[in-house]
Amino acid sequence: MYWLAMLTMLIDHVGLVFFPTDPAWRIAGRLAFPIYAYALYMGYTRTRNMRSYMLAFDVHRPNVIWTLLASLLALAAASRMKHWVAVSGLYVLTALFMELSQMDYGAYGLLLVLIYRYTRSYMMIAVHFVLNVVYDMVHHANIQHFSLLSSILIVCFATGESGFYRRVPRWLWRSFYPVHLAVIALIRIWP
Repeated sequence: MYWLAMLTMLIDHVGLVFFPTDPAWRIAGRLAFPIYAYALYMGYTRTRNMRSYMLAFDVHRPNVIWTLLASLLALAAASRMKHWVAVSGLYVLTALFMELSQMDYGAYGLLLVLIYRYTRSYMMIAVHFVLNVVYDMVHHANIQHFSLLSSILIVCFATGESGFYRRVPRWLWRSFYPVHLAVIALIRIWP
């Protein structure tokens, strides 16, 4: 599944840079973020060393790395809180911060991570569908509905039993985002 996330992110970014008027590239890219959000949650549940888990780099606008980092920090902080009111308040403040700072996906990104945190099986798909409907109503982004396919794949294949869920080498998983963006940038500016 992580291979699919990397491939669809690459397709999305190639389309954004080289074929901006063709929506098919962006549709394929809608599969990537939910898988990354799920991977973030799964990584969070399986690590004991938060310092070694966090990685972000400076950009001019808060990109998806910042969205995932803010979501991870919210999960970590919430796990230290005892009362559901405090946890809810933390999530609301984090969502507002993400929206006001104009992070990629904004509150949608955090809510999707929370869907993976608090729901299972077909409920995950249903709540993700509702999130997409609300997001579409607010942002007029019907392309986001294609992201639901990722949650369906996660529900069907997240057991690790399938060959579809093969592990990506850690070095490749961590370096893919900055490396593929650098390659796209070099291709774009090459004379």
